Amino acid sequence: MAASMFRIGAIGFGGGNALIPVIEEEVVRRGRLVSKRDYEEDVVAACVTPGALPVEIAAGIGQRLGGYAGMMLAASMMALPGSILTILILAVLSGGQGEALLGIRSISIGLGAFIISLLLLYVIKTFRQVQTEGQRTVRMMGLVMTAVFLLSSEKNIYALLGVAQKPIFGLSVVATLGLAFFLIVFLSKERTRAKYLLASSLIVSFLLSGSSLTGGLPWMAEIHVGSIFLMGLLGVYGISQSFRGAAQDDAARDKGTLLLGSLKEALVWFGFALFFALPSLLLVPESLSYLMNGFLSSLLSFGGGDAYLTIADGLFVGSGTVTAVDFYGQLVPVANALPGSILCKILTGIGYFEGMRAGGMTAGFLLALSGFGISVAASGLIFGFVARLLRTFHDVPVFRQVSFWVRPIISGLLLNVALSMLRTNLAAGAELSLPQLPVLLLTVLLAAICLLVLCRPKAGLAAPMMFSAGAGFVLMLI
Repeated sequence: MAASMFRIGAIGFGGGNALIPVIEEEVVRRGRLVSKRDYEEDVVAACVTPGALPVEIAAGIGQRLGGYAGMMLAASMMALPGSILTILILAVLSGGQGEALLGIRSISIGLGAFIISLLLLYVIKTFRQVQTEGQRTVRMMGLVMTAVFLLSSEKNIYALLGVAQKPIFGLSVVATLGLAFFLIVFLSKERTRAKYLLASSLIVSFLLSGSSLTGGLPWMAEIHVGSIFLMGLLGVYGISQSFRGAAQDDAARDKGTLLLGSLKEALVWFGFALFFALPSLLLVPESLSYLMNGFLSSLLSFGGGDAYLTIADGLFVGSGTVTAVDFYGQLVPVANALPGSILCKILTGIGYFEGMRAGGMTAGFLLALSGFGISVAASGLIFGFVARLLRTFHDVPVFRQVSFWVRPIISGLLLNVALSMLRTNLAAGAELSLPQLPVLLLTVLLAAICLLVLCRPKAGLAAPMMFSAGAGFVLMLI
């Protein structure tokens, strides 16, 4: 089992959903480690939960074969190859000086355009998936995507336009996701005019009371907090309503067993994370803040690997934990070029950068190790709880709604990440003393070419990525 998971992690280019058939071939057809039915149950649970999807599936298989020990071993082996390669390459890149760094910056402009094309491809695939649902659903998804994009992208839009305007709403990624999931869980069971009116009123109240337009008025802070509190209560109510009346498996009706098993598994994952995090907690300053944000980012990472970029951007780039140039210029291109889970590679790489800044290369390796442990533990924790729920309850509306609406929500956030990537390219061009217009035109042209290639059937990532890197290399020579 461990050998199979490590082998998949080492050859698993594309990450996320692309690895579902690869894992099935290895563990069901070739290795016959689990039955097809058991495998499909784990895939369903992984698809409706946040976290690293290949790691979650590996954790489910490992638990079936070897209990808690098998669960931790399988998940670790799946994430290990990509995480190790990420740190090794970043260590080489961060040791470059002078002309080497200029070369990295030049190539990062081409790779930045390639990343933009991947983000746009995610949006296109989102619309393709709902074409059979009818025009009304397509329009609704378009409205959701546009609303999420506008609420989250004010800062980037103003910066690209050169407008010195303070964002009106200035919503963080966490706040945007919170509003979206409040609507999903509150309206998952039934959708009445009264519920729509109540949900809309609370969201408008939250947005206005926290905006720059009304921030200085009396009672606005209290209204803002009150809106959050009420949305939290109604969200819990919506979840309870969604589970009420759902079909239950007669063999799994004992809710005490469900809660006890979930608690034991949570403690196991906590111990797993602590094992990897303890050295950095003892030796590296600011480790706790990074680990807490890493755990939160893993719990918010719905929508696959590329979707994690928007979470990491909001929590780590926005807070200054890692610079946008390092994140988009080095870490993201490296992570996309390597096999394995994007979430595990990105979180491990951010730990390396944060450790390097705090205490040099040794601290970088220690914090990267803790990031690896957190990414695996957080993914396994939430997957294990949801997998137990799905074995107990069947056809829960909230799970269906989350799996359906998460892609347009993430797509809106990824459009904002594309703007961040564009800003990073312009900043890299400025470091090379290049005018903004040629860098802008080159980025747009490369992104368009890569997108056309990626939209072709059975298109791989290698050719457009190498083409973009080559264009950056030519730019360096010029």
